[in-house]
Amino acid sequence: MKFLFPAFLFALFTIAIPIIIHLFSFRQYKTVYFSNVSFLKDIKKESQNKSRLKQILILIARILTLIFLVFAFAQPYIPVSTDTKKQANQIIGVYIDNSFSMNAFSENGQLFELAKNKALEISMAYSAGTKFKLFTNDLQAKHQNIFNKEQFIQQVAEIQPSPVVIPLSMIYNRFAVQKSETDESATDKHLYFISDFQRTITDFENFSKEPVFTYFLGLRANETANLYIDSCWVEVPAHRLKQEEEMFVRIKNSSNQDYQNLPLKLTLNDSIKSITNFSVNAQNEITASLKYTNNTSGLQLGNIEISDYPFTHDNNWYISYFVEPQIKALAIFENSQKSKEGLNYISALFKEDDFVVLDEMNVQSLQISKLSDYNTIFLVNLESFSSGFLSELKNSVEKGTSVVVFPAELKNQTPTNELLAVFNANKITARDTTKQKISGVDFENKFFTDVFRKKEENPIYPEISGHFQFENNSQSTETRLLWFQNNDKALSSVNFENGKVWVFAFPLEQKNEAFARDVLFVPTIYNIVLYSLPNQEMSFVVGRNTFYEIPRKQNISLESKIEIENVKKQEKFIPSINVSARGTLIEYPGQIVNDGHYLILNEDTVIGSLAFNYDRKESDLRYFNNKELQEKIETTQLKNAQVVQNAEKNFSEIFDEIQNGQQLWLWCILLALLLFWLKWR
Repeated sequence: MKFLFPAFLFALFTIAIPIIIHLFSFRQYKTVYFSNVSFLKDIKKESQNKSRLKQILILIARILTLIFLVFAFAQPYIPVSTDTKKQANQIIGVYIDNSFSMNAFSENGQLFELAKNKALEISMAYSAGTKFKLFTNDLQAKHQNIFNKEQFIQQVAEIQPSPVVIPLSMIYNRFAVQKSETDESATDKHLYFISDFQRTITDFENFSKEPVFTYFLGLRANETANLYIDSCWVEVPAHRLKQEEEMFVRIKNSSNQDYQNLPLKLTLNDSIKSITNFSVNAQNEITASLKYTNNTSGLQLGNIEISDYPFTHDNNWYISYFVEPQIKALAIFENSQKSKEGLNYISALFKEDDFVVLDEMNVQSLQISKLSDYNTIFLVNLESFSSGFLSELKNSVEKGTSVVVFPAELKNQTPTNELLAVFNANKITARDTTKQKISGVDFENKFFTDVFRKKEENPIYPEISGHFQFENNSQSTETRLLWFQNNDKALSSVNFENGKVWVFAFPLEQKNEAFARDVLFVPTIYNIVLYSLPNQEMSFVVGRNTFYEIPRKQNISLESKIEIENVKKQEKFIPSINVSARGTLIEYPGQIVNDGHYLILNEDTVIGSLAFNYDRKESDLRYFNNKELQEKIETTQLKNAQVVQNAEKNFSEIFDEIQNGQQLWLWCILLALLLFWLKWR
């Protein structure tokens, strides 16, 4: 406890007055004579004890009355902070939570409007020369400035709800490190958080250790139920024509009631593709699935939808992807007999296929600059590789091309090992000349999903006339898919940047015709081609994803007119473009603020699409109450921090406590009056 006017405490010496009165009684006694006082002796002994106790109680009451009167003039208070030093120069920071959760209502109205009004009350409580900083979830550039009171009020009036979600630590740390226009050492920093304090954003443990006087004003909404789509995904993020898709949808229920047989609908290109029902218990989540077939090629704009009220921003999940009308494959061969034999098997496989278009090129007449135009490249028993070819092949794989290696049967495997080294694949170390049957298939790998209806107990696989053996490098990201009886690998895959390298342990030629004619050959080679389709991000998050890499097939230059169009609002904006050897990167920080579908245009031609969704952190309607906030402050040892109780009351009352602490002078006066009344009872 401290005093605003401690000089008045010298008046405590007045307590000597009742003590002196008690010790030296100044009352005049009058003697009365009685003829016989023997009957009063017992009464005198009894009344002396009562009188002495009464006098002591009166003395205590007088002393306490004087003490409380003196305290009332000295104005005691309990400081809100251990550091009560007040600087003449103050900067007041105010954070207004303008996220979607603040659209909820309390008994006093919408939380967002209440937060804005509370910010205005804060500004009115300070003197005219006070400097203000304003913070919202948008972190707008104009809010980096320091405002006077009039400017601050104008900026608060312009704040709108935002889909952006940021942790509170980001606000605190920004304000803590920002320097004032004057000497920062002579400046008090006060930061007010006005929020509903959702658990997903309240991270006191990440607050910096910079000294800031911090006040938390919690606004509480009425209890609200919310059912929302949390996320959406597919098992294989590559899409082809006539492919059956299975879309998985995670739905969360943050309410205290169960939901039964609610509809879940998928719309694709404005047509309903799939409908199912789902049930979810209170405070639980489920994963539902929707199945459909890609019957058309090109851009697919989809929307997954449920019905829920009053929060509707999380009832939809937008998706977009591209279905390839065809896959381009290239088989590179040379003039050797064995290379042409292997080419014949691959050509026969794709000869009548309308989906996979296979081109055949002799390595001597190959245009290496065109390699990146293909999804899959087969290297059929090639005996040598030029440095230029290896460089361009590496560049193509980095962009997403798949390369299939059938090694030639050479005495010196240096050329093949140079190729494998480019992609960090395991090198050839020896050759096993014995005939070995393929005996193992990695059925657990998604590469072989739906290839075989059932797993045979003793399958008969083809026999290979000799195979290469490879080093076992633990640093390689190689995945073994087929292997021989002696456990040597027959086929493996290596991820490299955005592409893959598939390495067979034997050449594709006539003496290994058993493999080319086996039931294993067709699904293995065909799946390699299908897996060369580029993986696609079906959806993005507003405020989190701010750039997109245009697929490598699009020929974009810095002079190209790239625009992004909001399909719903039919509004366009121009992003920034960064063209490099790896591809074209478009950036749009702060330009996409609404969910929905966006088209990427090049000279008014659609070359891509984006689907944006609001951050689902706002959908988790769990909050910290004042008691829990105080516990977090104590746990994280956050200094100079205070949870403001009854934040709904007028801020002028709150401000008086913040500036001067909790005032106790009124209690002192009431106690003095009570003691004075008891004295005369």
